[in-house]
Amino acid sequence: MHGRVIRMKGDPARTDEDLKLWTQNILPLIKSQKGFAGVSLMGNRKTGDGLSVAYWETEQDMKAARAKVRPEADKVMQPAGRSITEENECEVAVQERFKPAKSGTWVRVTTIEGDPARVNEAISDYKAKAVPTVQKQPGARAAILLVDRKAGKSFSGTIWDTEKDLQNSDCRGGDPQGYRQQGGPRGSEGRGLRGPLYGDSGRGRHALNQSGLRDRLGS
Repeated sequence: MHGRVIRMKGDPARTDEDLKLWTQNILPLIKSQKGFAGVSLMGNRKTGDGLSVAYWETEQDMKAARAKVRPEADKVMQPAGRSITEENECEVAVQERFKPAKSGTWVRVTTIEGDPARVNEAISDYKAKAVPTVQKQPGARAAILLVDRKAGKSFSGTIWDTEKDLQNSDCRGGDPQGYRQQGGPRGSEGRGLRGPLYGDSGRGRHALNQSGLRDRLGS
């Protein structure tokens, strides 16, 4: 499976309007593409930072969908002041879900940059060390690792039931930063995004709904 990771920046005061635009105009288009396998949308209401991950059955499906989705996304979101700041084509190296996908939960995304030659080592370490560490934490829902081998960049996403669960996991070692300090691949650096998970879906269905948006947009 492959995933397109897109970082976005917008006006925090327009979060609700941007979410409505995305769910009404972009989400249906993404879901209609060949090879669609799921999509997640997350963000930080205080900073206006956002991140989406669209999952695809094959690399070819991922590349083909971009030509159809990106022009429409730009047409819808740019007039609203939301711009794409970074885009990566990744393989889904690890996807361990301890509970079913749903919206209204909380997420920590850490971008890890390191030596491209050590990607396989990083994947093995993540499976052996990071996943078990996250899984044993209260409120843990998933640990996901997407890898852009060409760029030597990985995206670790951990999903939590509540904001408190996410915050408590910091001091219990349930985060990639702690994992790297305790034996993850050397020569790597990370930067994070945390906030509510507005929508999280699996193949053939999506859990994004208006009540979930209202319930969890307080970050």
